[in-house]
Amino acid sequence: MVLDHVFLRLYRYMLIDGTIVLEGGANRGVFTAGVLDYLMEKNIYFKNIIGVSAGAANALNYASHQKGRSKKTIVIDKKENKYINKLNIYNSKILDMEKIFETFPNITFPFDYEAYIKNKHNVEIATTNCFTGCCEFHKINPYKKDLKCCAASCSMPFAAPIVDFNNSKYVDGSVSNSIPLDYAQSLNTKNIVFVLTQKEGYYKKELSSLNKAMIRIKYKKYPKLVEAMLARPARYNNRIEAISKKEAKKELFVIRPEVDTISHLEQNVNVLNNFYDHGRYVISNKFNNFLEYLT
Repeated sequence: MVLDHVFLRLYRYMLIDGTIVLEGGANRGVFTAGVLDYLMEKNIYFKNIIGVSAGAANALNYASHQKGRSKKTIVIDKKENKYINKLNIYNSKILDMEKIFETFPNITFPFDYEAYIKNKHNVEIATTNCFTGCCEFHKINPYKKDLKCCAASCSMPFAAPIVDFNNSKYVDGSVSNSIPLDYAQSLNTKNIVFVLTQKEGYYKKELSSLNKAMIRIKYKKYPKLVEAMLARPARYNNRIEAISKKEAKKELFVIRPEVDTISHLEQNVNVLNNFYDHGRYVISNKFNNFLEYLT
C-alpha cells in the first residue's frame, strides 16, 4: 500500500516513460476497457500507446482520458446503437463501420479530440497494407477529426470492407501484426506493458483447408495480403512465445484474462459486462506487481 501511494503521488501529473500495447479481438476488447479504466482511475498513463484492431479504439479513449467510453461503445443495450449484423457476411458488412467511426465519435458517444491533443500521448495504430501484406503504423489527425486509420485497423477480413486511406488500401492490423513486440521495443522506452485478450497458453490453430480457400478467393486481388493472412497463426504463436520468455525474465509486463475469452462478436450485455469486470479484477489483483515492475 505504501508503494501504491508513493507511486501515484509521483506520477499524478506525469506520463510514464513506457509503452503499453493493446491487442485486438473485436468485442474481446471490453476486457482491455476494464483494465484501462482501472488505470485511468489511478491516473496512470503511458507515453506511448500502441493499438491493434479493437485495441486501436481502446488506445484512442485511453489517450483522451475518457474513462468508460470504450465500454459504452462495446456494451450496447439500445437497438439503435447496435453495429453488428451477422446476416451481412456475404457483403463483408457484419460491422457497421460508419456507425462505429462516424456516428459514435461525433454524435452518440462523443470522442474528446481536444483532450486527445492536449494530453500529448504518442499513439501508434497498426494497419495491414493490402498490396504489401505488411504492417504499417499510423496516427489519427485529431485536428481534422479523422479516424480513418483507426477504422482501417479494425477492418476485420470478411466482416468489414477494405478501407481506402493514405493513398492505399488497408485491413485489420492484426492480420500482419497482432502483437507488435518488435515495434514496441524499437521505441526504446524503460517499460513495456502488454494487454492481451486471450488467456495464458492460448495458441492459434492452423487454418482449415476451407478457410484457406475462402481467403484466396475473397482477396485474390491482393496476393501479399493472402500470404499474410495464411501466415497469421504461425506468426501469432511465435510472438506469444517470445513475449512469454521476456515476461519470465521480467523484461516486460503482461496483463491477460485468467478465464476463457468471449466470442469476438459477442453481443450479450451480461457476458460483455462480466468480461469488462474481469479486466478490472485482473489488473487490481496484479496492481502491486504492476507498480513494482514500473518502478
